[in-house]
Amino acid sequence: MSNADVNDQLLSAGDQLKVLSFAMSRIREAIFLCDEQGRIRFVNEESSKLLGYTDAELLNMSVLDIDPDMTPERWPTYWHDLQQNDTLVFESRHQAKNGEMIPVEIKSNYFDHAGGLYSLALVRDITPRLAMRSKLREQELQYRQLVKNSPDIFIRYDQDCRRIFLSDGYEQVFGLPALLVLGKTPTEIWGRPAMRPELYEQRLRQVMVSGVAQQIELEWEQDGEYVCQSLHAVPDRNVDGEVTGVLTITRDISQTRYAENAIKQRDKYQNALIENFPFVVWFKDLDSRLLAANSAYARMARVESTEELEGKTDFDFFPPELAEEYVSSDRRVLESGLPCFVVDMFEKPDGERGWIETYKSPVVVDDKVVGTVGFARDVTEAKLNEDKLIQRERELQSLIDNTPDTITRYDLQVRRRYINTPKLKRLGVATEAILGTSPTEFPGGDIYLKYEEKIKAVIASATPDFFELRGENQDGSAWFIHVRIVPEFDDNGQVSGVLAVERDITELMEYRERIHHLAYYDALTSLPNRTLFSDRLNQVLADASWHDNQFGLMMLDLDRFKEVNDSLGHQAGDALLVAVAKRLQASVRTYDTTARLSGDEFAILLPELRNADDLATIAKKINEEIAKPFTIQDKELFISTSIGIAIYPNDGKDSAKLFKSADVAMYHAKNYGRNNYQFYSQELGSKASEYILLGASLRQALKNEEFELFYQPQVDLISGQIIGAEALLRWRNPQLGVVMPDRFIKVAEESGLIVDIGEWVLRQACAAVVSLNYGRTNPLGMAVNLSSRQFLFNDLLSSVQNILLETGCRPEWLKLEITESLLLEDSSEIIATLSAFENMGITISIDDFCTGYSAMSYLGQFPISQVKIDRSFVRDIAIKQDKLELITAIIRIAHALRLELVAEGVESKQQANLLKIQGCTIAQGYYFGKPMKLSHLKLIIADGQDLMSNRV
Repeated sequence: MSNADVNDQLLSAGDQLKVLSFAMSRIREAIFLCDEQGRIRFVNEESSKLLGYTDAELLNMSVLDIDPDMTPERWPTYWHDLQQNDTLVFESRHQAKNGEMIPVEIKSNYFDHAGGLYSLALVRDITPRLAMRSKLREQELQYRQLVKNSPDIFIRYDQDCRRIFLSDGYEQVFGLPALLVLGKTPTEIWGRPAMRPELYEQRLRQVMVSGVAQQIELEWEQDGEYVCQSLHAVPDRNVDGEVTGVLTITRDISQTRYAENAIKQRDKYQNALIENFPFVVWFKDLDSRLLAANSAYARMARVESTEELEGKTDFDFFPPELAEEYVSSDRRVLESGLPCFVVDMFEKPDGERGWIETYKSPVVVDDKVVGTVGFARDVTEAKLNEDKLIQRERELQSLIDNTPDTITRYDLQVRRRYINTPKLKRLGVATEAILGTSPTEFPGGDIYLKYEEKIKAVIASATPDFFELRGENQDGSAWFIHVRIVPEFDDNGQVSGVLAVERDITELMEYRERIHHLAYYDALTSLPNRTLFSDRLNQVLADASWHDNQFGLMMLDLDRFKEVNDSLGHQAGDALLVAVAKRLQASVRTYDTTARLSGDEFAILLPELRNADDLATIAKKINEEIAKPFTIQDKELFISTSIGIAIYPNDGKDSAKLFKSADVAMYHAKNYGRNNYQFYSQELGSKASEYILLGASLRQALKNEEFELFYQPQVDLISGQIIGAEALLRWRNPQLGVVMPDRFIKVAEESGLIVDIGEWVLRQACAAVVSLNYGRTNPLGMAVNLSSRQFLFNDLLSSVQNILLETGCRPEWLKLEITESLLLEDSSEIIATLSAFENMGITISIDDFCTGYSAMSYLGQFPISQVKIDRSFVRDIAIKQDKLELITAIIRIAHALRLELVAEGVESKQQANLLKIQGCTIAQGYYFGKPMKLSHLKLIIADGQDLMSNRV
């Protein structure tokens, strides 16, 4: 072949590099090329997979960054050893990007290139290897314990018949010290047996050559007594199946042999002996037909007496596959002329299958084999334990390794003897550093003094105990752990130590605190909510009634707050509410209670009142503080507040009357031009002037067709598609203009007009959803708000059924939204109505979930399938971590209760994405669309855009 031909077959330098790079990327070991300073110069794809870093990240790191055992002081020594030996192979640990410590084997090669000195290291994850080592050590320990506690004597011989292992009891039986015979062959040192050592060695070599087990019996006289030891000699194999020696299991059968001789001399005892044998015993002829057997065999064969066994085979009693195994082993014994020891499966009387340990031997009479004899014992439990040992060990180790709990074993001196985790994260130390120490020694302090006292108490009482510990981290945050301590006992039933299981319940405690805060405090302003305010009002009422004191109640409403929401958006409105709450708290005394009841409505409870002038002073101060400019979104906002004041006991002797009096006074303040305060008086009557005006106008609104429905789309956050809408009521009054529901719904409820208005809304919404779903394969849903008055003052069930029938709306298209306050009614009629709706297929949804009332304990009593997260929870989740954590807790509550979630007030893509990540799948808000007319909604639905991806 010419040089040209050779060159044609050689790869170019560039192709060689590509092939080399391709080959290194396919190597299943991580490759690190490091320079003399330990900097990483090259890695392959497996390196990134092993540690979780990208190639770029690893190339900006050094060996010291990934090997915690390699310190700056140790590196020079390592590099010197590598230069001296060219190649080093050792085990170490590498730290992955996620903090996991990975045990590795490193084969490092030293070379120089172009004047530079380098180390090329091949790194292999040896986690499975270490696990196997641990498993082998455990198996070795179990083997030694088995041998140590066995009544039999175990002896191992190498290929030269030298004794290489003796179990306890050897010297007692054979009369020779173990140290004297170890390493020696039987021909070199023997002992008591009558058999010649040369013959014994010959038998051992037969086992090694044939690979077949043999039974060897050794006999001798000792102190005038006959001794017979039965040796079961089996080939000893290595992991490759090669015979490396012989293992003998020696059992004293002196009594058995004596009994056999006695039986031969005294046949009359034969049946009694067999019958009383603790195992299943039988005698078969050459065709495996039963000649004799004991009652244990009869029970196993499920016959009444042993007479029914005679002349039968195993096929007459047992399943064919089991019978075939039994008879097959009979044949092996007959053909070999040697006994056998097997473990067979059998069927118990209850039909379950188990395992029996069976010994079979040929029966020789006058030098002629006439049959087989055998006995068996039930070893089901041992066999199952053996079969499941590896699986159980794996499961147990996996459980211990992956449990979030810390398991620690203490001795009687309260010193740590075992810890399941390689590092105590809370204490920031490796477990090896604190093994052998007590809690008071490390970490010490009053907390762990209590811990140690609990352990000592469990040791003393021998009864389990549990307790909770609270401590603080270095950053000042609190941690909580639940500790359960159980005593451990030795073989004598005495306490040998204790096991302590620590569970971190910090998140649970924080969750409880969040739930408590959620139940009693307003999510937006962190002021007490209506529930907590009512509790405190009742406490002050009881105290004032007992001591004959006065106290004041103020109701506050922000003037023209809606204009801020409409012009600047709800985010600005929420920021304003938070700022107002701070000024209100600063304007009252420290022992006064300021609460946010709903929307822009606040209340202040003022106990220990000396005279009404104090209330006027405080109200005037509040008016002045609220009138000062607010800076919201870099803009100056001016707002005022109207305050209504009621005094106990003049304006009411119970909470309901006081609330009503303060509320009437507040609306009276609004009628006086706002930005003022008014005390309640009898002259005000039960309604403010605006209530009277609204009530009169509402009575003509339905007749004059002044109501109109708008629809706000509800969107699936996963697909970005519209899946339904919420129907929102608007009132176009000729004198008042557009009136929002928050202004007239309360009047409608109090006047009873809400029933007729509600029916009109429901009928229009049902007709709308029928129009939307015409020709659709995936129907949309329509959400309609219900007032509690509709349940109390109307046959709501019949009304809904009639409207569905009139409009052709299917029940599953309809979602009826109720408030949490309705749940607190705890009425059997309400429960029955909601249950009937659910049976019809109508979805029941809780509106403004977790605001104002704490009705979570009632959810399980009502057929609720959906909750709506109020906009106050959604507003700041993109900028405030605590708000995000709060809404995460709400979502978890809903998930735990298996409730569908709808988030209101979504105004940005970031809010939508955060809600989707936390597990909320449905949302509505200005980000997806403001409330709109039905025709506009149809156009958007027909467009079919992904509202999650097509919004900026």
